[in-house]
Amino acid sequence: MDMKDYLRNNKAAALFAVSVLAVLIVWAWALRPLPPIVEAVFLSVGQGDSAVLITPSRHVVVVDCGPGGREGFDAGRSVVVPFLKRKCVDTIDALIITHPHEDHIGGAISVLKSFRVRNVLDAGVSHPTGIYLDFLKEVKRRQVKYVRFRRGSKISFNDGVSIEALNPPAGLISSADMDNNFLNDNSIVLIVKYRDVSLLFAGDAGRLAEEGILNSGCSTKAQVLKVAHHGSERANSAEWVKAVDPKVAVISVGRGNQFGHPSVKVLKRLEGNGVRVYRTDLCGGITVITDGRRIAVDTVRK
Repeated sequence: MDMKDYLRNNKAAALFAVSVLAVLIVWAWALRPLPPIVEAVFLSVGQGDSAVLITPSRHVVVVDCGPGGREGFDAGRSVVVPFLKRKCVDTIDALIITHPHEDHIGGAISVLKSFRVRNVLDAGVSHPTGIYLDFLKEVKRRQVKYVRFRRGSKISFNDGVSIEALNPPAGLISSADMDNNFLNDNSIVLIVKYRDVSLLFAGDAGRLAEEGILNSGCSTKAQVLKVAHHGSERANSAEWVKAVDPKVAVISVGRGNQFGHPSVKVLKRLEGNGVRVYRTDLCGGITVITDGRRIAVDTVRK
């Protein structure tokens, strides 16, 4: 083969490769959601939970605010507030506290102090910790509307997005452990719906809560699942995963945490059901966008 033939053949191969790449790029973008979209951002707050929902008409919902307290790291001040400011948010339509454990509510006071908050949605499960009492005092001081949010409670926006509580039940779930398990099982569990897509936020709800939701007849099918209790084996039963039947699962968890979260069994259970699993300890912040038909996931760490 002379030089002309070599260049001619390699030029053809290069053009073919470029054409294939262009087709793949166009195909990938064609599958991405198109505006108007719902954006759900699962923030990397260490061993805790915080997520932000932004609806097509720019309504903002914050679900938990990560760990914090009177001393030390405050995820609200260090992570949640800066993120919301980068998004040019000045008003939060709903601040939802799934339950009053420090790793979910610790950063909430910083968020309350930084934005106008229209509504605080809480299960209303009394807990005498200082951080929770301080939070309630701040809600009252700022005259924020307080809503007890239990099964059947629902909020809707004028752009087609609705948020419904699946847990806790009206009478709450009893537990022998009146601290950890009681509060976890009475976590607010939310299902967010937009057109044909649903996202389920499971808080720290355990197996008793999962069983109660499934027995209640509530619709649990969701394409996106925020995995309960940082991927703990005390939650995320086989029956629950099958009933939700997610395509994407997000686990909010701290790197090298002392609890061994997420459980290897839970990871295998999810992956065995064909679920794509994303973890904040590995991926950093995780963003899910949907136009109500298609879903795309982006992560800070690739």
